[in-house]
Amino acid sequence: MLDHLVRDLQVLKKADLLIGKIWLDILLRRAGLIAFSGLIAVFGLGMVNIAGFYALQMSIGQAWAAAAVALIDIVIAAIVLLLASKSRPGPELDLAFEVRKMAVDSIEADARDLKLTVEAVGQELKNVKANITELAHNPLDVAARKLLVPAVLSMLKVMRSRKEQA
Repeated sequence: MLDHLVRDLQVLKKADLLIGKIWLDILLRRAGLIAFSGLIAVFGLGMVNIAGFYALQMSIGQAWAAAAVALIDIVIAAIVLLLASKSRPGPELDLAFEVRKMAVDSIEADARDLKLTVEAVGQELKNVKANITELAHNPLDVAARKLLVPAVLSMLKVMRSRKEQA
């Protein structure tokens, strides 16, 4: 019974570790994509700055090309940021939660069984204590009831069986 409880606790620990690992992977993926998006946005902002400088300096050619590149960088950063926000755990998280639920249910069942066993042992100890107390208070009555009566009944059965055989 205790082996089952220990096994179920180990399964619960593994399920919780798996759930934590899955969420950590999701958070790391999101953080990486957000960092990458931020890096692209910084490059885009740099290009906007350069484009603005060139646009103010001379309003043709190179400045607008730099502005277009910056705008494309910002759009790419927005797309990556959108992908990062949409990142969700897969079906393995549902499976991990199911395993965790089964482990918790099994632990609860083992705990109920353990409680019943402990209560039964406690009741048995109370019965033994009552028998010992009764034996200490009335040793002859207990001996007669527990030993003498069964012995007499046994002898009577033997005598009857001999009588029937004869």
